[in-house]
Amino acid sequence: MDERPLISVVIPTYNEENYIEDLLESIKQQTYQNYEVIAVDSSTDKTANILRKYKARVIKAPKINIAAARNIGIKASNGKVIALIDADYILSKNLFASVIRTFDEDEQGKIVCIEPRPRLNLKDLCRRDIIKFKLLNNLIYVYKKISFFTWIPAAYGCDFCRVDAVKKAGYFNENIDVAEDKEFFSRLRIYGRFKLLKNSVRMSYRRHAKEGTLKTGFIYFSAAVLALFTKKFKFRFKSVRRKKHGKK
Repeated sequence: MDERPLISVVIPTYNEENYIEDLLESIKQQTYQNYEVIAVDSSTDKTANILRKYKARVIKAPKINIAAARNIGIKASNGKVIALIDADYILSKNLFASVIRTFDEDEQGKIVCIEPRPRLNLKDLCRRDIIKFKLLNNLIYVYKKISFFTWIPAAYGCDFCRVDAVKKAGYFNENIDVAEDKEFFSRLRIYGRFKLLKNSVRMSYRRHAKEGTLKTGFIYFSAAVLALFTKKFKFRFKSVRRKKHGKK
């Protein structure tokens, strides 16, 4: 890769004012500073104001699904690396540097996607649920590691992709509302390997905590199966948001 390649961070946002600043602050604190932030925003709250405060490029769009929002952001990007990051993540400060170093060391270009290790963001969890979600998080980590050797990598939420591989694979399928990442990464996988880093990110289990792990897991599993085999899945989740001060 070129010296100091640009990372294009693409973030779909819809009423994320109580989450997005944590993500943007963690991006601002990165030791690797050659990046741009592109937010595709459909919000009616103060999300866009917070994004602009952190010098993000805001592309306003009608309320659309994640696949369509990501496609808009990717098409507007200038980077050699596309970072697909959900609004409720928090990054470790050396993550960008580790991603670029890993791509640089991959001289043959065999790695097409890099993902960090997921850890818990405790802000959306009651104390009684922390142990349960720590176990769930560890299971997800093991599942990810195993899946990266299969044709359907379990990558989602915070992914760093070579832009040339993304263009070869094609964009996200906008007919899929849930598990659009599974279908997309099954195509991206054709062009190379997925790599899991030791660097961590904090991820929110807000939907699991609010609606239950079994129900949420069943919806994601059903969506993934249909998305992979029918290339179509329409479903609208209810919005799950954190109250401004403390728990939901």
